[in-house]
Amino acid sequence: KLSSSVFGVCVVQLKPQLELLLNLPEKSLTKEIRLTQDLLSLFIDYQIPSDLLSYDGADDLDPLSKVEVVKGHVKKVFDMVDEMKDRDLKEEQQKADMRYEQRAMRSP
Repeated sequence: KLSSSVFGVCVVQLKPQLELLLNLPEKSLTKEIRLTQDLLSLFIDYQIPSDLLSYDGADDLDPLSKVEVVKGHVKKVFDMVDEMKDRDLKEEQQKADMRYEQRAMRSP
């Protein structure tokens, strides 16, 4: 059966596309592995829009400074996500505590 099947492989270079999307100069994400992983996580896992993370300042700023601005945006969004996770965890913990107390009140 495999002899009649056709397999295709497509390679998409993500870093150049991310740089274009985030208004960063070419090859500015080459050594920024952690930033690239964080960006992909925010886009894929949390579906954060790119306009919240992209560089939107002056064009004449040096490339390293532009990357630092994007890093700052990423940090702010991750801080917000962590804050929301903590809040949700506390709410669920309170609900669990209330259920436990209600059961304890019903039992003699």
